[in-house]
Amino acid sequence: MEISNLGINPINAYKKYNRASAAKKSDGAGKAASNTDKIEFDRARSLNAAQSAIAARVGGSASEERLAALAAKYAGDNVPVSSDAVASTMIA
Repeated sequence: MEISNLGINPINAYKKYNRASAAKKSDGAGKAASNTDKIEFDRARSLNAAQSAIAARVGGSASEERLAALAAKYAGDNVPVSSDAVASTMIA
């Protein structure tokens, strides 16, 4: 069995589909799409939350002996990260 000349032209079908899609989009002009999310950023609130979290972790005090040991351990050029690496990271 052979089926031919059904009158289906893929280009015309594509154009018809695009016209229908454009009409649907223009009908909803000015309306927010129902599947979108709205996010509001509050820098001050985020900063306060971060500061509170850090303050809660740091809460304890360091002993004088511990501070002196750390100062002696990292005195001079005996630092695990070079100052050049820190500066380039801050500038970048």
